[in-house]
Amino acid sequence: MKLSAEQQAVFSDWVRQKMEHHACSLCQANQWKIGELMPTHDAAADEFDVTGEHGLAQLICQNCGNVLLFDVRCIKEWGQHDTTHSTVM
Repeated sequence: MKLSAEQQAVFSDWVRQKMEHHACSLCQANQWKIGELMPTHDAAADEFDVTGEHGLAQLICQNCGNVLLFDVRCIKEWGQHDTTHSTVM
């Protein structure tokens, strides 16, 4: 699902704060672009969240295509920060 302009801005700002000058783990390039929002599956309801409130935001290396996925529930500015579903490893 395509990110809205607001979602792109929030994700872009968050990425800059967390990953300034982050080199790709595969090719060492520092050329990233924002991809799409991949919906997450709610196993209890047996459905996908297609509202854009939850999901995995893609960050794609423009050099080699390596994809990083970020759970948007962990981005406070997304408005969906939910510590009740956090897992500490």
